[in-house]
Amino acid sequence: MKKSLFVLLALAFCLSACAPAASGNKETFNNTVENAQTAETGAAETAAFPVGHLRVVNYRESTADAVYNTVFAWQEEDAPVLQLLQVDLTTARRSCLFSIEAPLQESSSVVPYENSICVFANDSMYQVPQNGGEARVVPLRGNFMPDYADEYSAYDFDYTYPDSHKKGVRLNLATGEFTLLELPDQTQSIYAVGEDRFLLMRLITDVPLPDSRNWEQYEAVCQNATAEYDWYDPATGELETIWQTPYYGIQQPDGSKKRYSLLGMAGDRLYFDWFAGDGTIGGTESCAADGTDWQALPGQPGNERSTWTFTQNGSLRWLMGGSEGSLWIYDLADGQVYEMPHITGTNGWPELFVGQDQVMVAVGTEPYVVSNFAFISTEDYLAGSTDWTPVVPCTGTS
Repeated sequence: MKKSLFVLLALAFCLSACAPAASGNKETFNNTVENAQTAETGAAETAAFPVGHLRVVNYRESTADAVYNTVFAWQEEDAPVLQLLQVDLTTARRSCLFSIEAPLQESSSVVPYENSICVFANDSMYQVPQNGGEARVVPLRGNFMPDYADEYSAYDFDYTYPDSHKKGVRLNLATGEFTLLELPDQTQSIYAVGEDRFLLMRLITDVPLPDSRNWEQYEAVCQNATAEYDWYDPATGELETIWQTPYYGIQQPDGSKKRYSLLGMAGDRLYFDWFAGDGTIGGTESCAADGTDWQALPGQPGNERSTWTFTQNGSLRWLMGGSEGSLWIYDLADGQVYEMPHITGTNGWPELFVGQDQVMVAVGTEPYVVSNFAFISTEDYLAGSTDWTPVVPCTGTS
């Protein structure tokens, strides 16, 4: 029996994005916060800092010339080595740019910074030159796994108990110093959408939220809560409210409720999927950055939920939906819907926008296994071409 697309995607995901979630290790995060708090009396930063184009840190990161990620490599009976891999976008050839042989605490995300690639491991930041060479090693006050980054910094946030409060730290990529970030009370979600501010969704309630581990009490308070979307400047703490809506949905004339889920931002507009209170899928709508001028998207995203999103330089670029054999892509750059019935989880599934206006796609030699990746221009991909360039593997990597 043929497996569903969701099974295919799960397999592809395991191969392409198996690094732990950035905030998955609560003990690690708390240690980092405690160390940063201790350092505040000394060298830790307290003044406002520059903020660039904020974006989510992906398993793979692209510069204009190459794609980077880390893997563990096992050689015979030796301990695993963390390798920084580079794929040249001109030649599609993969090489090992740097190896860390010290004992490892966990796998590492990577963040491009100026002419280097930052790798986080062993309570340190390794800044590896993009053209190869010796890394600059910056000791950190604790292990660090960033969720977000911009041109100057990397950020990590975590949800803390029992106060149902998100806290964060900002790492200065030039100095290795931490800054503690205090988010507004009852912040539920944090979004990096390519702007110089984070977008927050937080709950406004009549009484303070109880410990979320007391689920019945927590849910009782949420029933009458308001979801508020705010711009949040991490450098100053300044908050600007965009839009408020009932957390459990806007009452409709037929008695149903309409709930919104943020997808991202493109240009000067925010994009939301919406669905009924019973989970029935509605479609996609957008509004201006100030929460006005609501519009439904035409075509498939206007009446189907956008199951997958793809960002470019932090900004939303593609909405993707449908099922195997009837997949579609809505390109926000031109407002067109592209039918992609030939794409499956192991045959051209888009993984990442990369430099030189290309898309990195998954390819496989078996029905349900991603065995390699390839590059193709964005224009050719949307035109239905499968004439992509496979990545040439290097030896000695896992």
